[in-house]
Amino acid sequence: MKAVDLRPGFVLFMLLLAGLDRSGSLLPFLAAAMLHELSHAAAITLCGGRIRALTFSFADVQMLTTALSYRRELICALAGPLCNVGCCILFCRSFPTFAAFSLLLGLYNLLPVWPLDGGRALFCALMERLAPERAQRVCRTVGVAACAVLSLAGLAASAVLHAGLWPLGMALYLLTKLLILTRR
Repeated sequence: MKAVDLRPGFVLFMLLLAGLDRSGSLLPFLAAAMLHELSHAAAITLCGGRIRALTFSFADVQMLTTALSYRRELICALAGPLCNVGCCILFCRSFPTFAAFSLLLGLYNLLPVWPLDGGRALFCALMERLAPERAQRVCRTVGVAACAVLSLAGLAASAVLHAGLWPLGMALYLLTKLLILTRR
């Protein structure tokens, strides 16, 4: 690997998490996130790819890799969420907080929103059957629809369950990221 880029946004995100951690959940969350990313790295290596650079930014980790076929990239995209679901199953009794964070992280990353793993997996699956422009349009439409559903669910959770505005904020963050990344 040539470069590891630690951006100020990542440090801000970690400080924000540490500052908001009143229940001691930061360590189980970080363990789930680390295993998630290590699973991607292992899958990339097993599929014959190499990681050229690693970028840590606000609530995001990006791996720049050598080119892989769409089928292999699909496997690599699903490796992280599948590891999280597996960790949930394996550790639900012995480490329930870690198991819960693993499941939430895995399910969140399976959302069909680019650049999440589910959005990448959807794009790779579509590229087996569609032209790149058509696959991108379908992914963008599905991603916007998923963000709309998340936004409505966030509003409902906020109103009915008094969950605060974080579910809505997360949906809007994803929508903003999706719109910015798909315009490039």
